[in-house]
Amino acid sequence: MTRFEEVQMKIAESAKSYLEIFNMQVFIEQFTLDRESRFSLVLPNMEPPYALTATVSFTYDAFQTGMTLYEDDTDENSMDADTSLELEFEIKLPIMEDYTDIEALLAEVEEEYPDTQPVLFAKEIIPSEQPSKEYEISYVYDIEANDLDDDKLFDQIFEELKGILELIHKRTRDYIDLSWYSSEE
Repeated sequence: MTRFEEVQMKIAESAKSYLEIFNMQVFIEQFTLDRESRFSLVLPNMEPPYALTATVSFTYDAFQTGMTLYEDDTDENSMDADTSLELEFEIKLPIMEDYTDIEALLAEVEEEYPDTQPVLFAKEIIPSEQPSKEYEISYVYDIEANDLDDDKLFDQIFEELKGILELIHKRTRDYIDLSWYSSEE
């Protein structure tokens, strides 16, 4: 099984080929020693504050982390444990005014990128003078342990993410509530 740090660097290298990384975090759970890596990404040449962002994360549980300590000649196929990697994507949509149909945007993403099987989440912003919501699109890729060394796979995944972000930006840029972001500076 590929080490946590190696997977983290593969993701960073592939992501940098298509997007800009503005934040990278690693979390280690104190008692179980599970490790999580989280990358925050934006389209190239976007200016802060970022209205449209994507977060990519993956977790190695304590068993997977321990598996990476075995010597290379250990037959991993003889293990009965799941050593696949779940790569989670969350796309935080911009705060928008008067955007007519967010479900149509989700349907368009799903039509253009059917492998993602995206799910839409809505969060109400409280307190607020007007009722408003924050939207996120989420999807997951399961990657088998023997595919973790495949650079082309990671490149395809991040090229697809860039395409999704460009599609969303193209559809929403005229509706972004800039006053919301200028108040965050």
